Amino acid sequence: MPGVMRLRVSWDNKITMKYFKRELWAGVNNRATSKKASAQWDRNLKRYVEQLETLTLRLSKNAARFFTKESLHDATLISFAVGDHVGCYPKDYNSFIKNKLRTSVRIEALGYSQDKIYILRYTGIRKVLFDFPSSGPLFYEQGAPIDDWGYDELTAAGKDFLRHEILFSSGATILIEFKHFSYRREKTGGKIPSITIPYEPDA
Repeated sequence: MPGVMRLRVSWDNKITMKYFKRELWAGVNNRATSKKASAQWDRNLKRYVEQLETLTLRLSKNAARFFTKESLHDATLISFAVGDHVGCYPKDYNSFIKNKLRTSVRIEALGYSQDKIYILRYTGIRKVLFDFPSSGPLFYEQGAPIDDWGYDELTAAGKDFLRHEILFSSGATILIEFKHFSYRREKTGGKIPSITIPYEPDA
């Protein structure tokens, strides 16, 4: 069917990040390789920051703030949703089909301090991959959860798209190629709020 996007849940396809590589993370936590891996991590971090600066011109102020100022390290993935009408429940069938459907992605994550929920939204989707349980596990045993948000990186995916990749401590990974990104934060007050995100059709 033309226009169908497939969400790929993979057990044997490793998503390989360019800078914050899973093997480096594992190496940093191994006494025998920690020094060498840490030095390479620092070099990769410097290169990542340099290339990120070149990408900020392609980002809205909201998106640039997220990728340069926010950190979700050790956050918990609350939800990961992909669909053609994410966050919206139409009043009736006619109102649903009258709106042009667009694939979007929404991620909700609870910050490490548990005082904020981060809501990330991606539109202009080209590709979505989710690898769990990973064929390249990190700190993972069978039956364990996706676990902590470890590291994420934003890179170019050609001149028209950007790629956001997220590596979790279990070795699980998310890859999203997109055109537009926005985010917001919800204070929890010590309690996880019930979040309803209104439908925001693209212009």
